[in-house]
Amino acid sequence: MKVLDRLLPIVVLLTALLSACGGGDTPKQVGQPAKVEPAKAPLVEKTQVADWCKEHGVPESVCTRCNDSLIAGFKTKGDWCKEHSLPESQCIPCHPELEEKFKAMAPKTGG
Repeated sequence: MKVLDRLLPIVVLLTALLSACGGGDTPKQVGQPAKVEPAKAPLVEKTQVADWCKEHGVPESVCTRCNDSLIAGFKTKGDWCKEHSLPESQCIPCHPELEEKFKAMAPKTGG
């Protein structure tokens, strides 16, 4: 009987705690969260890096006239004009239609 007298308060307490915690009802929100305004300007200014060779009118990253170490890669791919010593993909004398393509790719100057 003494064991039952000790266990009964514990069982009652556990039952009360479990029923209070697992009642299935979710607490209602007291207030609405604060509305966050969209940023009006970026926190950090975006830096534009132009990949453009102004002198030769092609992207700087593929300009073989400024960076002759690129030549071997173009030759390996079979993209080389022997007559003009340029990649075929950049040889405007052989492919005049490329001129418009490269003009369209050129960065727009602000002003």
